[in-house]
Amino acid sequence: MAQISKKLMVKNSVRVENSKDLTNALDVSMAEYHCSKKDYEQGLKAFKKIIPYLNDKNKEYAISRYIEHSLNYGSDLYGEGKYDKAIEFYREIMELPNFPVCIYKNIGLCMKQIGNADLAIRFLKQFEEISPDKEDVYVYLADITYSDIKDNLKAIEYYEKALETKQDNYAIYNMLGHLYSTYYQDKFKDKQINYLSKAYELQPQNRIIVKNLAYVYGKFHETQKADEFYAKLMYLNPTHSDLHSYGAYLVQHKRFSEGFKFLQHRFQKEDMKNVSFPPIFNNKKKRWTIKNSVEGKHILVHFEQGFGDSIMFSRFVEQLKNMCSKVTLVVQNSLIDLFKDSNLGIDICSENEVSSIRYDYYIPMMDLPIICETKPETIPFAEGYLSVPKEKVKEYFDNYINDNNKFKIGIAYEGTLASKETDRDIPLSFLYPLMQLPDVEVYSFQVEDLSRQMDVVPQGYEFIRLGGTFKNWEDTASAMKNMDLIVTTDNGVMNLAGALGVKTFGLFNTITEWRWFKVTGDDIAWYKSVKPFQAPTSRAWDIPVNKIIEEIKQLISEKHKTGEKQTRSKTTVKKSSKQKNSTTAKAIVKAGAKKSTAVKSAKKQTNTVKKSAK
Repeated sequence: MAQISKKLMVKNSVRVENSKDLTNALDVSMAEYHCSKKDYEQGLKAFKKIIPYLNDKNKEYAISRYIEHSLNYGSDLYGEGKYDKAIEFYREIMELPNFPVCIYKNIGLCMKQIGNADLAIRFLKQFEEISPDKEDVYVYLADITYSDIKDNLKAIEYYEKALETKQDNYAIYNMLGHLYSTYYQDKFKDKQINYLSKAYELQPQNRIIVKNLAYVYGKFHETQKADEFYAKLMYLNPTHSDLHSYGAYLVQHKRFSEGFKFLQHRFQKEDMKNVSFPPIFNNKKKRWTIKNSVEGKHILVHFEQGFGDSIMFSRFVEQLKNMCSKVTLVVQNSLIDLFKDSNLGIDICSENEVSSIRYDYYIPMMDLPIICETKPETIPFAEGYLSVPKEKVKEYFDNYINDNNKFKIGIAYEGTLASKETDRDIPLSFLYPLMQLPDVEVYSFQVEDLSRQMDVVPQGYEFIRLGGTFKNWEDTASAMKNMDLIVTTDNGVMNLAGALGVKTFGLFNTITEWRWFKVTGDDIAWYKSVKPFQAPTSRAWDIPVNKIIEEIKQLISEKHKTGEKQTRSKTTVKKSSKQKNSTTAKAIVKAGAKKSTAVKSAKKQTNTVKKSAK
């Protein structure tokens, strides 16, 4: 074995003093090397192992490098969607002294991605409080508050704070315009338009901004500006959702011919996450188009989604019958009995029966105005077109309606989740005054109490929960025919009342759903029996409700007068009958008296003759 010269041996004193620094430097260097090669786990593991053994100066440097590489790794993990793993590394950084405040922001963004919006906001607010440079924290807070917490008012506050330092950010202006429009509806019109106009100045080719401006101008009935921006939208590669919105705008402004054609884009809308249409609509070969003649054809008319739409658009089958050889109407199961008993003169069937039917073309129900070439002034059967057999109405009365002379009002205050999104529902508390009117009996037509409002009605406000007795829409119709009045928001109950021709007071918010182009006067055009009562400003429901109460009082007064007239009429008839009978009796008596006198006279004359003869 070779001998090692003593001169080449490291003395103990030198080894103890210098080799430790060298090995530590080596370990730090290798940790840096692994991290530079994106092998962060190996590199960060090496950093954690060596840091406790470094002197103060070297430790400070190593910690700063460890934090920097951890942040880089966390950013990579975030980009790869590995949010939980990124949080683990950020959490370890928080154990170190003087860790950077951006950790709060980073953890907050990761928490948002894994679905914990509340904790995300807590971390982001902590970042906001202690960071001298707010960076994009207000934008992050606004985004989470808007998309996850659904608190539009708070989101507006955060976006407006973000504008203080980001006055050239078109996305913030656009979001503020959109949020003011969504939350405040008809209020702050200037802010809605000004924010969106500023966004448009910064990004005139942005499709979403142009669409938002077109919608807001249309909402405020500034049709010239709305037409201008919808025209621009057509050149910006519009989506199906954009084209559908344009169709809704056109219909609401009485341009049916174009509007219903654009509304056909509803089947391809990109934002229909939780909406599914009937499977038949996937069959493009049998779908009727304006190029197809229906003469001599068997046409299948199919429902689309809501019950209200099926009720509303079934009015067109009468016109369709005159264009083709046969019509079959496919509706939801709970509508079949009502439609069959309405004697529409066509076949009514359920979706399960479609596969056994031989037909030429199918038409989605809301496309019927296209084939019927409907105009606002030619809407058919606005007086009503559905009916219920009298025996079913009476049977329902006998089973569920109180037999008294009170004025009976049926109410419905909320529809499906879609009606909530379009701000059509009214809090039940606004209808409490109806329940306290004298000589009034209120019946709730709510089948589902989605917001659980009927459970918390205070004592003293009496109403009858009738909706639980409805097994199908014919039950609802039978109940309606026993009411003196229906008071309802824009939902399926209102459509049914209109289709039956039942006297109805319809409650509408300031901004209405696209089909209601007329919400003034004595009717809503689609239904002559529905009188509109519109909130003058968004959600100011007390004003139309007060007007409804005054009209109800008038109706009750008229009902009492009619009742009194009927009573007086009956009394008069009885008196008249008695008088007639009395007169007849007197006449008989007089006649009898005359007859008696005549007989006596005759007898007297006979006796005189006899005496004379003697």
